[in-house]
Amino acid sequence: MRSEQQEKLMQFLEDVDEQISYKPVHAAVNEELRAHVEDKAEVYMEYGVEEDEAYDKAIRDMGDASVIGIQMNEAHHLRTAKPLLASLVGLICLGVAGNFVGRGFSLGEILYNGYFLWGFLVLMLVTWYGYPFLLKHTGKILIFLAVAGILFVVGRTVSSSMGIFLPSIAVVHLYSPSAVFGALQLAIPASVVFLYRRRHQGLRSILLVGGLQLLLLGLIAYCHFWGYADSAFLTFLCSCLGAELYMVRKEYLNVDKRKGFGTAIACFLILALVWAGSSGKGFYETLELFVNPAAQTDTAWEDGYNNVLIRELLGRAKGFGAIELSEEELIRYETAQWYYEDGPGVWNGAGGVNETLESYVEYRMQFLDELELTDVLPQHYHNNYRIAWWILRYGWIPGIFLTLLLCGAYGLFLAAAFRIRNRLGRSVALVGGLAVWMQFLFYLLGNFGCQFGMFGNLPFVSEGLASITGSALTAGLILSAYRFDTVVAERKM
Repeated sequence: MRSEQQEKLMQFLEDVDEQISYKPVHAAVNEELRAHVEDKAEVYMEYGVEEDEAYDKAIRDMGDASVIGIQMNEAHHLRTAKPLLASLVGLICLGVAGNFVGRGFSLGEILYNGYFLWGFLVLMLVTWYGYPFLLKHTGKILIFLAVAGILFVVGRTVSSSMGIFLPSIAVVHLYSPSAVFGALQLAIPASVVFLYRRRHQGLRSILLVGGLQLLLLGLIAYCHFWGYADSAFLTFLCSCLGAELYMVRKEYLNVDKRKGFGTAIACFLILALVWAGSSGKGFYETLELFVNPAAQTDTAWEDGYNNVLIRELLGRAKGFGAIELSEEELIRYETAQWYYEDGPGVWNGAGGVNETLESYVEYRMQFLDELELTDVLPQHYHNNYRIAWWILRYGWIPGIFLTLLLCGAYGLFLAAAFRIRNRLGRSVALVGGLAVWMQFLFYLLGNFGCQFGMFGNLPFVSEGLASITGSALTAGLILSAYRFDTVVAERKM
């Protein structure tokens, strides 16, 4: 092609590019159009047309550059999952409003709610850059998690041998369940990308992901995170299993469906059994807390008592309106006398304020001053019981309405995932949506006195640096995968 024809072709491609809003896709579009022009020119030259005229005809045959650019922009444009984004803003507002209602409106409370502003900033940042970054640096993310785990194990070993505790880092306590789940939330989408990139390796791809999960399980077991990571690790396993089964069903993986389903489920069951076995007594206690919390009510400081109390209070809730408690009843609930004096509970505490029920009652009485409903909720921290508090304050019907509203909000996570056409993007968004739903499920069960492990977080509603950051990371990746659905090509292996 002569320089004159090259200049005409470049001008044509520039006119097309002007209509395409997402600049990083310009090179791919130009390559595609250039190939079409060259193919057409070759056809003309086969019929005896001179090269210069052949390229002129080929460019003219492509049509108006601006029209082509508009058509290309429709197929290569950034999108926004507006319903999901609106629901996320609504959830954040719900969390902020809940804090103000529960703790009052003050300058300190405004500053405290800075967690939500941070979460919104993380959400926007991940939405803009998260999905392409994840695809480009999946291996590095997994290596980072592995190195971080090794360093933590070394630090845990050294600190234990010296009789000291690892400090908090950036106001995040390293032993908090939110911090543990935060790390697992980063591993969830990375594991799915790792699986998809090895889809042509057949069943081996599923086994490799199972191996990664086993390494994480070993880290948790070594660091004695049981109780802190029960619900977090189960969320990790279940969300990854759901994504694997979906990818096998949709033939994203190069495996026979029956063998793929069997291998994925077998890996899940093996890991679940290893998890239950290695946690030993901790697993039994976690399961007992979930099924029979009354067996773990030696003192009023235990989660078992919290579950028994929330069941008792919900049993007195009405269809509409607040639960009615006299001042004497509020005092007996606050001091646990309703259960250990009037009910079936037996106080078995030892040491400090737990030594006897009388000492505990005396300790609690010094804090009694104009008791309200929120003062007697389990753990005296109603953020753990947003839904239960709503039921106790407004009645069962409004509580059910709130629950359905939350189901709708979190349902948009999965709705956005299934609207993504790119197979890898859909898989990443799907596993993120499943992780959010698992968190919501554990939180919902805890609100009805069926707590499993450490109390979970309500995504985007429960405050806290690790909780909000993890939720923003998950939701941001879903929005980002949707945003880049038509402009990020799947990597060929």
